[in-house]
Amino acid sequence: MGITVEYVAYHDDADADVRLYEELYAGLPTPVPDLGRPAADRPVWTVVARRPDGRLLGWAEVHPPAARDDADAADVQWLLVSRERERLTTGFHARRATTAEERETTGRLLRGAARRAAADGIPALEWTGTDADGVAADLGAQAREEPGGRWTTPVPLSDWRRPAALPRVTVRQVTVPAAAGLLAEHARLYSEVTGRPYTPRDAAEVLRDLPPLPHLTLDLLTPAGRTAAQVTAVLAGTEALVDIVFRSAAADGPAVAGLLAELVARLRRDHPRTALLEVQEHGDPVTADALATAGLRPAERWYRYRLEL
Repeated sequence: MGITVEYVAYHDDADADVRLYEELYAGLPTPVPDLGRPAADRPVWTVVARRPDGRLLGWAEVHPPAARDDADAADVQWLLVSRERERLTTGFHARRATTAEERETTGRLLRGAARRAAADGIPALEWTGTDADGVAADLGAQAREEPGGRWTTPVPLSDWRRPAALPRVTVRQVTVPAAAGLLAEHARLYSEVTGRPYTPRDAAEVLRDLPPLPHLTLDLLTPAGRTAAQVTAVLAGTEALVDIVFRSAAADGPAVAGLLAELVARLRRDHPRTALLEVQEHGDPVTADALATAGLRPAERWYRYRLEL
């Protein structure tokens, strides 16, 4: 297809990602995000794929092995412009087959990342994905672990029935903008769950930065009224999409299952057009058990792939 690949070293061009995002967002109503991040989070190499006419197809960031005794692989994360522009336009990830150009672009990006890592003396390259396009198999990469997946309700929400064993829980529906006291409580929850410090302003941005679509946010409350978990369902057509379950140590599996059941009940009551609930689970066995208990089933598994160089 004539796809060209170029390599950009961070130490030579620290603003390469800014220009790439400006190309990505060109012509979209959404402003380019603030790309400020610590130097330690920057890639050592960026691999850029373009059509022969110069049109940007995507890019991959190659990060050095993590600062762990057992880490020997570079990490690669990539973005396809076609997919990302669809997400920015519609508010959710497209559920469609990979095009031939997207598959070729992904392959070129991963091969380019592998070449750069090998040239730097790194013995392996790793990434997380589904390999729905078969590129990992083509490269000979091996699936080493399963860091999460996508779960869905197996029947239309109108036919869903609450499992009898689920506990009744206390929830609070969150509106935007939230009160200052509630933002402080959310900042505490996000800080506990992620291990990174959140301010009330940061907490406000979590909900303010949602796609421009209707959404429903519920807090799970402890008997003392503290926020133990939170889910936000973005309503895209007939689907309700939850990107992450924020769960503190105070929320066990049965309580999270009860929260998910309450989410379904409110979707059925307040958004009757919604036919499907989808929840992304990020390697948390408690959340995975809660999803199964609430009657959801795995629809897609993610894997950590490793390519020996």
